[in-house]
Amino acid sequence: MSSLKSLNLKNVYRTGKDDLYSDFYKKSLSVSVSYDRAVGYFSSEILAMSLKGLSKLILSNGDMRLIIGHPLSNDEFEAVKHGLLLKEVTLNLSSKLEEILINSDNAHPRLELLSWLIASGRLEIKFALRRAGMYHEKIGIFRDQDGNVVVFQGSANETPHGMVATLNAESISVYKSWDEQIFSAYGNEFINGFNRLWLNEETEVVTLDVPSGTYEKISNNAKDKSSTFSVENEFEEEIEARERNLAKLDPFIPIKIGSNTFNIYDHQREALASWKSNSFKGILKLATGSGKTITSIYGAVKIFEAKKQKQQQLFLIVAVPYVELAIQWIENLRLFGITAHECFDSKSSWAESFENQVNYFKAGVSDFCAAVVVNRTLVSPLFQSLVSSIDSSSLMIIGDECHNHGSKNINAALPAAYYRMGLSATPFRSDDDEIDSPFPNDAKQRLLSYYGDVIATYGLDDAIHDGVLTPYEYHIIPIYLTVEEQEKYEELSHKITKIMLKRQSSGLSQQDRANLTICCGQRSRLLGSAQNKLSKLSELTAKISDDNKSHTLFYAGEGKPYGDTEEEDIKVIDKVSKVLNENGWKTSQFTGGVSRSERKFLMSAFKDKTIDALVAMKVLDEGIDVPACKTAYILASTKNPRQYVQRRGRILRKSENKHLSTIYDFVVLPANEGPASKKLKLSEAERINDFALLAVNKLEIEQIIEEHGLTYDFT
Repeated sequence: MSSLKSLNLKNVYRTGKDDLYSDFYKKSLSVSVSYDRAVGYFSSEILAMSLKGLSKLILSNGDMRLIIGHPLSNDEFEAVKHGLLLKEVTLNLSSKLEEILINSDNAHPRLELLSWLIASGRLEIKFALRRAGMYHEKIGIFRDQDGNVVVFQGSANETPHGMVATLNAESISVYKSWDEQIFSAYGNEFINGFNRLWLNEETEVVTLDVPSGTYEKISNNAKDKSSTFSVENEFEEEIEARERNLAKLDPFIPIKIGSNTFNIYDHQREALASWKSNSFKGILKLATGSGKTITSIYGAVKIFEAKKQKQQQLFLIVAVPYVELAIQWIENLRLFGITAHECFDSKSSWAESFENQVNYFKAGVSDFCAAVVVNRTLVSPLFQSLVSSIDSSSLMIIGDECHNHGSKNINAALPAAYYRMGLSATPFRSDDDEIDSPFPNDAKQRLLSYYGDVIATYGLDDAIHDGVLTPYEYHIIPIYLTVEEQEKYEELSHKITKIMLKRQSSGLSQQDRANLTICCGQRSRLLGSAQNKLSKLSELTAKISDDNKSHTLFYAGEGKPYGDTEEEDIKVIDKVSKVLNENGWKTSQFTGGVSRSERKFLMSAFKDKTIDALVAMKVLDEGIDVPACKTAYILASTKNPRQYVQRRGRILRKSENKHLSTIYDFVVLPANEGPASKKLKLSEAERINDFALLAVNKLEIEQIIEEHGLTYDFT
């Protein structure tokens, strides 16, 4: 092993003239057996980029001590100093450390080495809490096997701003133990300062130990991955091979996806051609299940390839409504060699990493970057400030389920991207949608103003005809309201009609709007929890053999049944699950309250038939893929066409050994011919006739429609 003395280190390094990584930082680490570092701020990226030196540290049984500075307000600092906020601050910082070294390893697999150092007892970390604006000095101490010591101090934080030459102008001063006079005057003082910090002996700094539980979590995570690295192997070869694999992953068009050769369909190619001819703007109105996601990613890769030939950059943003859909996008992007930043969950999990990548991109360090963001994060001030700093000519946005982008708040937050693509099977809200949008045309105009016109349409009929989606059988299950339910329905409908008439004449007050929302919600719950649904569900599902139960979805109504007493205060979805369990079905609920890891497990169990069915409410309405589903029971449906169009598309997705789907639609009908009965029939008839139109058993369904007076005039 070489020594620090043999490196011919300079006394001062400045960005612009020197490469802090190659000329000093990484080179010194590669010959050191111990490394002490105190930094004002911290970045996981820089630790990952320093991998080569750290692997040498492991091979030489070297040790590392790291002090991470964290600023506090004066009040917070005084509270910590007196022990008042100590536990809370320690927990917060430890959680951030766990996030970096455990949860971030998919994005930075090289951080495994840091966990290895902790697991082997060779890396110890402390947090230095200071008043805001203090403790800015950054101290580093290298020691080699010959006892040589190099101390450096300066303005270079371990962040992209501090370590990438093209960002900020930084400098460090270097003190070498073999330059005895200078080292005695300066180097020793910095060593003593580090030791005082480590021992919590500084007067205006509080140094905290990392809890043993945090070390244990990180160590256990490292041991779980022990097959990835072996200390007997030469680290450098394996690491460099990984780096080569990571480096070559520019976005690409895959040859295969899974075991199938990848080709886009004609309708996808035509949609992209229309988008291109419309100056790379427009809405793709493609049926659920017809490949909107793949179409848009293919288009983004083609844009990147064209821009790269001109030595230009592309920054891709995918905006989605829900975390579940975001996770699917992350997985689909990987098929095209794209590792996207996950801008969702807590800010601490994405903010620093995303900011660094934006800075890299703006500095020209990377020519491609991608992020998947949920709408809630999209509108946040931090995300807005970062994205607005990117040149619009380099920016592309894909808005999935873009109908959500018609709202005033989200629409105002959409970036000024040159490339704009909206995706939705149903981009515009219905005029009959009482709750979602009292003024649907406003939302439509905002959508068209941002994305441009609908430039490609591919309906369910096209998708079924082309074999993109499976054909389906449709079965109507008539459910009649009880006399008591009918009375409640008439009463609520009367209240709604009065408010709607008021809206047409004089407009609605805030209280009127609130009352309208309450009444519509109560009426929807009444229909969704109609008493006769459960008895009919029990009758139907009791007849189904165990062999025919698998791959089934049940869509239940939301919330609790309208009018339930406290003794019967049970959610509709729980009542549905109870009926199925009593009939011998193995089911699991798939709701917004289920964790990410549990959802992944449920999907796997559903696919491999460990469970027969998933019972859901609305969480499967937008974007969530359940291709294995062969049968669906729709026990509740809103009058909004968006919901039933998307649900049907979800049920018809192609899957191995799936040639036909079956839909059972629980249709709520009035108990008598009351004043609101006709409207109830009409609202159900629109969906029924729409579903029947494309069903393979269309003639059979038309007869049932006539028998129950459910004919709907689409003209």
